[in-house]
Amino acid sequence: MSDNPIGAAWSDDETGTRLDRAEIVRVSLELLDTQGLDTFSMRRLAQALNIKSPSLYWHVRSKEELYDLIIDTVYGRCALPAQTPDWEGRLTELALSLRKVLLDHPAAARLLPGRVPAGPNALRLADHVVGTMRRAGFDDTYASYGYLILHFYVTGFASQEVAFGKGSAGDVRLADFGAFLSGLPEERYPDLTAVAGVMLDGRLTDRFAFGLEGILARFAREL
Repeated sequence: MSDNPIGAAWSDDETGTRLDRAEIVRVSLELLDTQGLDTFSMRRLAQALNIKSPSLYWHVRSKEELYDLIIDTVYGRCALPAQTPDWEGRLTELALSLRKVLLDHPAAARLLPGRVPAGPNALRLADHVVGTMRRAGFDDTYASYGYLILHFYVTGFASQEVAFGKGSAGDVRLADFGAFLSGLPEERYPDLTAVAGVMLDGRLTDRFAFGLEGILARFAREL
């Protein structure tokens, strides 16, 4: 991370434009949400900010550092539930919220694999999960397991959803995959073809909730 805090303002030497990293991240996320990750570049970002490309590097050292800031900004939009005795309900609410913000900002979900979110918002979320489990009676080992497994499950599920496609494009791909499964030779894949008609029925949210319930039920048994 740069020594320049995210809110510190700097002036572009050539244009006189007043900038801070929070504004750079905001515009970056806006570009990513509207145009996608594949077309994103520091040059396009500089154009959107009305500055010269080299000026960006007064604020962020690299595109990778910018991506880290963007991910942490998205994590900051995940609402943390109020502290109540219902630890399972709180973790369910948090998991659903994190999945939603990742689906709302698909570029962030695509950037996550291989990264360890360690910005202040991500750390705040991690601390909340660990604290929730410790106060529920889990020891430190299970509290740490809880955070890692919950985080991996939510981000992995959301990343796959984003990779598959949202909206009408995703619906078309699902339909194509369903047709592919139905057309497999029954003698070679008897069980897979038997469930082809129901595998893709319903909402992915229901499948997400089903998996999450299983994870939390396993932890509940430890209490």
